[in-house]
Amino acid sequence: SVCTLRIALRIAATCCLVAPLAAAELVIPGTGDAEFILARLGEAFEKSRPQHKISIPASIGSTGGVRAVIEKQAILGRIARALKAEEAAAGVKALPFGRDAVVFAVGERVKVASLTEGQLADVFAARKSNWQEVGDGSGPIRLVVREESDTSLTLIRGRLGEFRALRFGADAKLVAKTPEMIEMLVRYKTAIGWATYSALQAHAGKVRPLAIGGVSPGVETITSGKYPVTVEYALIYRESALTAEAREFLAFLANPAAHEVMRRHGVAALVRK
Repeated sequence: SVCTLRIALRIAATCCLVAPLAAAELVIPGTGDAEFILARLGEAFEKSRPQHKISIPASIGSTGGVRAVIEKQAILGRIARALKAEEAAAGVKALPFGRDAVVFAVGERVKVASLTEGQLADVFAARKSNWQEVGDGSGPIRLVVREESDTSLTLIRGRLGEFRALRFGADAKLVAKTPEMIEMLVRYKTAIGWATYSALQAHAGKVRPLAIGGVSPGVETITSGKYPVTVEYALIYRESALTAEAREFLAFLANPAAHEVMRRHGVAALVRK
């Protein structure tokens, strides 16, 4: 009947009014170095703000993240290097949020826990080819390296004098991104390469960091400056393009809950209220 139809329409309209809003997704493309820690920060953000969704896609590199912001394909991007002059001139701003250690990492069959800078240089120059030559255990040393433009490699060369002009062994395997580096270290269990400390967290037990000269990576050694090679993470944006959701996530990075997430994964928080 007409009356029944009217009642049904009213019920349907009421349901529409009280139906929960779909989560607004904020996609943050860019460097693979910060991928793991930003995913954890996103999860913490969503717990108290279920109306928001943070998506951290696979790495396209810092430069790819900057390009996405400039070309208005993304509101926020993630980088592990300083902005270039031309990027800043294009209206891109950066909010540094965390400092991570750049670590030399090894596969699960490597028993060595710490190497000196000189020993690391000998390994990467292929002057040492078996782990028994630099410590406990044995097995062929497999080298995995990145391209010269890699931010972490630039930092290693800048902070470790033995690496400044070092040429890698001819048999070194070249990979393009941090996730590929970690994949190689998981696959080849006597391999050595480098990555950021937090990026290793998802593969604990299969890949582990080495101490450098007895100094292990962690928030305390990063903050004190004892750990020699660190990298700064930042979120980038154009002020005019920021949405309410993006502003809320940027503000969250100063929250004690965000600081605890970073501390738990070995990243020193930089954003303060």
